[in-house]
Amino acid sequence: MSETDPEIVARPRPTALFLDDDADVLAAAELVLTRDGFDLIKAQTPEAARAVLDVQSVDVLLLDLNFRRGDTSGEAGLAFLRERMAITPHLVVVVVTGHSGMAIAIEAMREGAQDFVVKPWHNERFLATVRTAIDNPRIAPPPPAPQDLNLERSERELIRAALERHRFNISSAAKDLGLTRAALYRRMEKHGL
Repeated sequence: MSETDPEIVARPRPTALFLDDDADVLAAAELVLTRDGFDLIKAQTPEAARAVLDVQSVDVLLLDLNFRRGDTSGEAGLAFLRERMAITPHLVVVVVTGHSGMAIAIEAMREGAQDFVVKPWHNERFLATVRTAIDNPRIAPPPPAPQDLNLERSERELIRAALERHRFNISSAAKDLGLTRAALYRRMEKHGL
């Protein structure tokens, strides 16, 4: 097959956003990723990354977990990850960390990261991890079913359920609800039960 063969479909260049405070790490990533066909957007602060993510979608977010020299806790990166996953649950995230250790990288995966790479990385493994994350994104859980949060309706339904469960035995239903008989009678009257 040749490049002009109609069976070959041109793939758009994937876009990666890399949030890391170290300009040298970003420069190294740029060499590796652009050579492999990526467009790379570099951000050295969470604010800069937010500015990009708020207006543009990316195929993958590469996320360092520490944004200040000497910080090795990973908390700043985990907070950023939680924030972004709440906004965009389907965002593909690969954590790129050197100082935080495996426990923090695993915590990041629990928070929604697809995978992680340890610095300094091996270029082929780095690329393979990023490509695999993009090609096999984690499926975001469906949003929770809507709940009726009206206190009055909820209380009425709980009282009704307790009464039915105890075959309208007021003493047993009151005990199950953590109420006195008198309090249950007042609430039943309030709700027209």
